[in-house]
Amino acid sequence: MPARRAEPKYLTEKQLKNPLIRAAHQRLGNLVSLRGKYLRRLDTVNGDRRTRLEKFVAIERVEEQLLVRLDLATGVLGYIDAANGRFVLNIQRGIAEDSGISEAVLSRLLGTMESAGYIYRRIERIRLDEVDDNGLHLVRTRVLVRFTKLFWADLGLSYVYERVQNAAKKRREAELRAIGQRRLAEMERHSLEMQRRELSRQRWRASEGRKVSGDSVDVVEQADVPATDTPSPTSLNPVITALNKLLAKAGTG
Repeated sequence: MPARRAEPKYLTEKQLKNPLIRAAHQRLGNLVSLRGKYLRRLDTVNGDRRTRLEKFVAIERVEEQLLVRLDLATGVLGYIDAANGRFVLNIQRGIAEDSGISEAVLSRLLGTMESAGYIYRRIERIRLDEVDDNGLHLVRTRVLVRFTKLFWADLGLSYVYERVQNAAKKRREAELRAIGQRRLAEMERHSLEMQRRELSRQRWRASEGRKVSGDSVDVVEQADVPATDTPSPTSLNPVITALNKLLAKAGTG
């Protein structure tokens, strides 16, 4: 499959100013020469048989891509999507591509680190609606990777990790509050917009109703107008009364 990015991610100057990231980058990047001093549980993960050197070489190749994706507040490989406030997990394919190793090598390395107690993995399989040529539904795997406190302790950075994580949690709480306030403001604007549209719709319906009632009144008035100019008996009553009075006076005289 084609690469997801043209260039891999690297630690920025701002990230390297963080004491935890800077120290972890220096120690993990030279783990082969520092073997036996840091992460000693990796050597005993297979019992009496010492772990092969390839595992430590793989850590050196992948360490920067793990640190650049590390969420300090939770210790998970992922990031907060500020648009909707969701936590997005990084996929192993992107980490492997940027590290220059295969996904299988990365998966085996994470399995070894999990056996040593350095990471915690939670694997979730999601069934898709798409089917293959045999009619079977495709399955997408999503993996949560979180570094444990034991990892930072065996790396000699336990105290630094606690201090950095507490500061990151405070920043995360402020970030979540800002996201929540922004979402509430968006919901309020949406509610006002829907109310304005409903009011405009009601006014339009009332206007259309008045037009229809006005047209019906005009039709009724036109139907009540007589077809000829012959005066009605009601309008001739005063004239007949006056003539009868004159004829009565004439007869009396």
